[in-house]
Amino acid sequence: MLRLLLLWLWGPLGALAQGAPAGTMQAEDVVDLEFSTERPLQLVSPSFLSITIDASLATNPRFLTFLGSPRLRALARGLSPAYLRFGGTKTDFLIFDPKKEPTLEERSYWQSQVNHDCAITWDICRSEPVSADVMRKLQMEWPFQELLLLREQYQKKFKNSTYSRSSVDMLHSFAKCSGLDLIFGLNALLRTPDLRWNSSNAQLLLNYCSSKGYNISWELGNEPNSFWKKAHIFLDGMQLGEDFVALHKLLQKSAFKNAKLYGPDIGQPRGKSLKLLRSFLKAGGDVINSVTWHHYYLDGRIATKEDFLSPDVLDTFILSVRKILKVTKEMSPGKKVWLGETSSAYGGGAPLLSNTFAAGFMWLDKLGLSAQLGIDVVMRQVFFGAGNYHLVDETFQPLPDYWLSLLFKKLVGPKVLMARVKGPDRSKLRVYLHCTNIYHPKYQEGDLTLYVLNLHNVTKHLKLPYQLFHKPVDKYLLRPFGPDGLLSQSVQLNGQTLKMVDDQTLPALTEKPLRPGSSLGMPAFSYGFFVIRNAKIAACV
Repeated sequence: MLRLLLLWLWGPLGALAQGAPAGTMQAEDVVDLEFSTERPLQLVSPSFLSITIDASLATNPRFLTFLGSPRLRALARGLSPAYLRFGGTKTDFLIFDPKKEPTLEERSYWQSQVNHDCAITWDICRSEPVSADVMRKLQMEWPFQELLLLREQYQKKFKNSTYSRSSVDMLHSFAKCSGLDLIFGLNALLRTPDLRWNSSNAQLLLNYCSSKGYNISWELGNEPNSFWKKAHIFLDGMQLGEDFVALHKLLQKSAFKNAKLYGPDIGQPRGKSLKLLRSFLKAGGDVINSVTWHHYYLDGRIATKEDFLSPDVLDTFILSVRKILKVTKEMSPGKKVWLGETSSAYGGGAPLLSNTFAAGFMWLDKLGLSAQLGIDVVMRQVFFGAGNYHLVDETFQPLPDYWLSLLFKKLVGPKVLMARVKGPDRSKLRVYLHCTNIYHPKYQEGDLTLYVLNLHNVTKHLKLPYQLFHKPVDKYLLRPFGPDGLLSQSVQLNGQTLKMVDDQTLPALTEKPLRPGSSLGMPAFSYGFFVIRNAKIAACV
């Protein structure tokens, strides 16, 4: 009997048990994993995880001065390489006015940049930040601006507003100094009497950006399927396609002849949206570099915590992706598909949910499914701005989804492999596999990164496939911190609370080495990453 017990302790199941407290693990909580690593399933962009700044931030351009914050730039830099999309509903209600004077706040920022005693060009990314007094004043006023923006959104009564050269400069410097590639959304609701796109305002902006030598990619409009609701203008896909062709010709005649063009940024892929996409691609598909669309799981006003933790809600994304991919393959074979704007819930997110640890399940699962299904880039709405789905809050504090995004960037490479949970009920234990990011200083080509979401209310112990069972593994487990549990806005990595060291310095993301053969323990309602070192996977080399 003793011999049998020793065999059990030191056999495969016993090796698993070393990673769990004695007497706590049930057989049904041990899960076998199956990997397919012969060849990559997909290859996504190195900028796969990208971010947005909503155009609503420019409704009152003085709030763009937030983008001068060194802390905000340091946080954005942590997510590089990435695209920065400046877009959203207000895209189609913003008009560039090259004669408009900058706001007092913008002027304060730019004056702080100039060395009046020196005629040489200064490095804007190393210069003095906007004054603390100006920033505090803006932060005090921001909640009132947020209320105005949300009211406008819910009432669907949008007003045109103008932005200046200084606003464009602020946005461009934020992107440049953060190591991000700027994509700028142009107003598509400026129309001639026969409903063709009026390109004159875009021409003014192109002329200005060209004079400054800016490197920018472009979009035209946001969710054209909802133009009727927002502005009582109806556009079909053919007309929109022709508008994109006109924009492409404009770019060809400018300093932006090699610039990228993305569109049409349709909303949820339902009947009318898909019809619009199909006819758009027929008329204008040749001039865009990637097809863009938007996705949200829920209405932020009625979403619940249970929705955020529901495998059924998470799975609805799969059907949406397949619809978009099907139309794209039919109309523009080989064209890359991007999620040009996405988050948990529309309408600015769900209060007390979209900015908490609970939102990470939706975010990480969307990243995993997108990569697996062949979405090339996923743009998170928003990095910073109004609503509840931001990565960084109004006091420049990173929220749980920021730390999750940062870990994803550091650990996950663009080569996508396949991982499966053996047995029934895979829906609550969701696993995704990539080659490890080769630019991580600790890891090497051939290593694997597994990321896992456990929606069960018990700990699950994952068992690696036999050929990898005795490889060293580094664990990066994220769990909420504080009395609010899953609704916390603080997060711990392997038991250490994540927070910035100072305004310019991100914390070390410290791994927890596991003994070879240990279980990959995933506590109830947690998510995290496991880097399998020395895996020597040929497909990852």
